Amino acid sequence: MKKAGFSPDAYVQMAIQLATFRLFGKQVGTYESTQVRPFLHGRTETTRSVSLASAAFVKRMGLRSIHDDDTEARNEKLSLLREAATQHSEYTRQAARGMGVDRHLMGLFMLVDG
Repeated sequence: MKKAGFSPDAYVQMAIQLATFRLFGKQVGTYESTQVRPFLHGRTETTRSVSLASAAFVKRMGLRSIHDDDTEARNEKLSLLREAATQHSEYTRQAARGMGVDRHLMGLFMLVDG
């Protein structure tokens, strides 16, 4: 994966997106925990794998695995995979720097609800 220019984590997350899309017929909420090291005693942030880029990728891949002899179609799918993986990696980097939003939104929800 690295030789092909993909982050192993992002590649696996996109594989999970495609598998759940094919299993349920739609994208479902999936996430992973990201370590936020700058904080005392560490923190975690939720990294969401669903994005507009991952949605474009799984929709183009379709509900069934179809062998494409068409070079243009294969290149389009690869390009969409690269974009989705790149966006996932960037979101993970932001979350690791404490720039994620999930924990912040959860805190606000708890203030309002509690």
